[in-house]
Amino acid sequence: MSYNGIGLTTVRGTATSGHVQYNAGHVRNSSRRHRTHKNANDGRGGWSSFGRGGGNNNVNESDSKLLTAQALKEGASSLALHEKKRQLEVRLFELRDRLEDRGGMKEEDIDREVDLQRKRTVEGWEEEERIGKERELFLQRQQHGLG
Repeated sequence: MSYNGIGLTTVRGTATSGHVQYNAGHVRNSSRRHRTHKNANDGRGGWSSFGRGGGNNNVNESDSKLLTAQALKEGASSLALHEKKRQLEVRLFELRDRLEDRGGMKEEDIDREVDLQRKRTVEGWEEEERIGKERELFLQRQQHGLG
């Protein structure tokens, strides 16, 4: 009594009927793809652009793309920014730990020093971003002969 090589060759001595059931925990790819698409489009179906028909036919072609280049860029930059902030907080925690171990400073002085270091770092990031945007704009003008 086997089904596609699954199950017993004989049910003798097993005290079972030998009935083979399907795997209810298996998720088919089409179902996973559908959920991923729906999540990426904020719950809108919009399968019409994928050749499936039906669904919400007034969805733009650009809206129905799962991952556009801009979405990937924004996602990557937000992840990079999050990692950058996380690393900053780790460094600030280490600074706080060193200041506390050194002793001789009040808790409010330590807080002030950590906040000052955080503010300096974030201002440095903002300055780097501003300079980067200015440089990008300058290079665009140079390329197009406007500058």
